[in-house]
Order: sequence, then structure tokens, then C-alpha cells
Amino acid sequence: MAGPAGAERIYDMHVHLYEFSDVEVEEILEKDPGLVLVAVSEDVESLERVLELRDRFPNRIVACAGLHPWNIGEEPLAQVEELLRAAYHWDLACVGEVGLDRKFVPHTWEVQVQVFEAFLRYAREVGALVNIHAPDAWADALAMLVDYDVERAMFHWYTGPQELVGTIGSYGYKVSINPALRIQKKHRAIAKAAPLEYIVFESDGPYNYRGLRLNPLMIREAIEIVAAEKGVEPEAVAEAARWNSERLLSRVLG
Repeated sequence: MAGPAGAERIYDMHVHLYEFSDVEVEEILEKDPGLVLVAVSEDVESLERVLELRDRFPNRIVACAGLHPWNIGEEPLAQVEELLRAAYHWDLACVGEVGLDRKFVPHTWEVQVQVFEAFLRYAREVGALVNIHAPDAWADALAMLVDYDVERAMFHWYTGPQELVGTIGSYGYKVSINPALRIQKKHRAIAKAAPLEYIVFESDGPYNYRGLRLNPLMIREAIEIVAAEKGVEPEAVAEAARWNSERLLSRVLG
């Protein structure tokens, strides 16, 4: 996958693109010609939409196959099998949104672990990026990544313990910073404290966070906020995030 030509490349490493209308997707890509969108899915239906968009906008969208912990319902392992069949068929180099959640759905924990294990096995086999959801389960997800010897992973919208960031980074994994840091103090503190070599950026759009409708076009502003917090030039933050993102996506980008 070659990146967009003639523009400074920037990556939204976690976006629910299937929730945007076709018109919105076109507008986003036109307004920022340098954007590459890592489009996660939550189930079979959303993966189909993501694949359709990827085919319509080659070199601008990376497709990820995933089953969100919130979407674990009846026969979740059958859903995983169908998703992984598609991942193998399309040679997908990203899985997500996948992970563990002790905060919002602790009652499905045992099944969450089984589902996450299946995606980790795939990621290890093909060298895919794991795009992780892990509220109140950051350390659990990290331990499983290490146990399964996964090479590439990122913790989306990281709001876990600051002291865990260094451990995450020591394995070559990254934490993603979201435009919500504009109003979310805890996340802003993470962004300020995390070393540049450990961070990437995401929008999680079109999620509405406390009245802020997140969008990939907010990524550049988020970079400027992080630069101001760290007392460095925005170009330094953008370059580091681009390098980190391309390392995670190296199997896609070639």
C-alpha cells in the first residue's frame, strides 16, 4: 500500500469509518489529502462496510477485522471464525477493535478472553497490528500480548496508569492520543507524560465525547496540543507519530 502522494502523510490509527456517510468520508479525504485512515470494525457487518470503503479509496484506508468486547452476544466464537476467515481471505494486516473490558462489560470477561486470544493468534501468525480496547484492563491486555508474542499493537485512547506507558513502549507497542485531550484532563496528562517514541494519534470518530463529535480532521489539532504540552515544535510530534504509525503498519505499507 503506497501512501497518498503530494501531501504530508498523517495517520488516524483508530476510526469507526463505517459509521460515517459516504459524503462525509469523501469530504474528510478531500479536506486532508495526507490522511491515512485505519478503519476498525466491530462485527461482521461493519467489516463488510470497511472493506467496501477500502476498495473505493485505495491507499487511503487500512481495513481492520474485529469483534468489539461490547458486541459479544450469542455464539461469539462463531462470529470470530467468520471474521478471521475474511481476514485470511483479504490478507488483512490489522485486527481491531478487539480487546478486554473490565469497566463496562465485566460480566462477559471469560468470553472476552477467548475472543481476544483468537485474534492474537491471528496477529502473531501474519504479523498484524492489534488495535486494542482495554478500559480498566490495560495490564491484562498487555500481559496477553506478551504471552502471545505479538509484534505490533496499540492501545487506543489510552487512559490507563501513566506508569504502565513505559512498559507498553518497552515492547515496541504504542498508546494512541485522541483529540478528546482538549477536554479530558486525564488523557491530556498521559499525552504530556508519554515519550514521543511511544505515541500515535487517533480520532475514534464519529464518537461523541461530551459534546465533541470526534473526526479524523481533528488529528492535526491534537498534534499541536501535544506539542504545546511538551514544549516542542508540532513538526517534531508529527514526525514521531508518523514514524511510529508506519512501524505499526509496516506490513501494510511495505
